[in-house]
This record gives sequence, structure tokens and C-alpha cells, in this order.
Amino acid sequence: MQQGADILAVFTRLSKAVAIIEKHAKFAHDDHLGYITSCPTNLGTALRASVHIKLPNLGKHKEEFNKIADQYYVQIRGIHGEHTETDDGVFDISNKRRLGRSEVDLVQDMYNGVKAMIEAEKRLAVKALKNVKAGTHLKKPDDISGFVEFPSDTKSLLCKFLTPEIFDKYQGKKDKAGVSFEQMILSGCQNIDSGIGVYAGSHDSYYTFSDLFDKVIEDYHEHPKHAKHVSNMDFK
Repeated sequence: MQQGADILAVFTRLSKAVAIIEKHAKFAHDDHLGYITSCPTNLGTALRASVHIKLPNLGKHKEEFNKIADQYYVQIRGIHGEHTETDDGVFDISNKRRLGRSEVDLVQDMYNGVKAMIEAEKRLAVKALKNVKAGTHLKKPDDISGFVEFPSDTKSLLCKFLTPEIFDKYQGKKDKAGVSFEQMILSGCQNIDSGIGVYAGSHDSYYTFSDLFDKVIEDYHEHPKHAKHVSNMDFK
């Protein structure tokens, strides 16, 4: 591992080391599978080139984060290895492909992916400056001018399910009755001790803003999105 951003220096050192090792001990290799490893995912190059990078804002936008990863064929991990999470915004980004492409190609995958993630992080950092804090200072729907940040101990379902992606999707939008998204979440943003924190303005609200309401309903009632409700008022 090397500090800094000189990926070429690291790859150069690795290439020279491999060449020296192979003068004394050849790695198992064939034309179909490339270098042979016990794990099928590492066949081919057996190379996982990675960087550790702090992306606190992009890390909150999972959908965009994963979209970039898929586009550039890279994997997102916590810095403590496979299947680990991050709690400080630092991620391990590495090439996903191993077989059928050269080592140079895969390092380029990683480089391109990280570059795109840095650009997204910078854009989101500017946007994050426009976020608003939850609390009683929010007096009207127009005060919710950016994504709402709740205190870490907030327990409401609004806090739990209001992601930056959902907020961006619904900001400024109204249901068929003319009730805005900001009106529906205002109470929960003002009162951080709310249990639910989001309230429908009409029947249509549950469908216009389904990405949020579906999650709240399933969490509270254990009633999934496509479940049917059957009433029975037969007192006998």
C-alpha cells in the first residue's frame, strides 16, 4: 500500500516484482483461464487493484454510487475487506473484472471509476452545503429547501427512510390534490421526536410518493407493497 494518488508508481512496482518472482518460480497459467487461483472470481489476472478514498457525500447516495461502480466495472467495499461496511465515509474501490482482460485494462477500470466518483463527490459536496437541519426553526414547507439532516438519535420512520435520492425525486412535487411533498414531511422535520413524521395529504399521496410511503407502511404494518387488504365487518 502507498499513500497518495500515484497509481502508476504502485503498478510499476508490482510489475517489476512479479517479473523478478517469475524468474525463480512460475505462476500456474493456461491460455483459457489465465493465472490459476483457488477462487474462480480471481482467475485471469488474479489482480485486485484498489484505492482507499473518502467519499462521505457519495456514500449517502447509494443509488448513484452503485451506478458509477457498475458503469466502470469496479467494486465498493469497506476498508477492512470483503463484506465490511464503513462508518467514516472511507471506501475501498477496486476493479471487478479479472478474466479476459489485461492487467493494464483492469487498473484503467479502477482509475476511471475512482475519477468519476471524485467528480460526483465534489458535486454532491456543493449540494450538501444547501442541506437544512431538522428542528422547530422550520416554520413552513418552503423552509425545506434542501435535504433534511436529522440528529443521529432521531427514531422517526421519516428519518429512517428519507434518503437523498427520495428527496431529490420528490422535492417540489405535488399529489393530485395539490398537496406538496414538503407539506407532508414538514411536521416530522419540525418535531424530531415524531414516531412516523410523514402524513399523506390525500389518497393519491400514497401513490405519487410511493417510494417513501411504501417503506413506512411496510415497516410499521409489515404490509408489503403488493399485499392486499381484505376487510371483514361481519359481527357474526
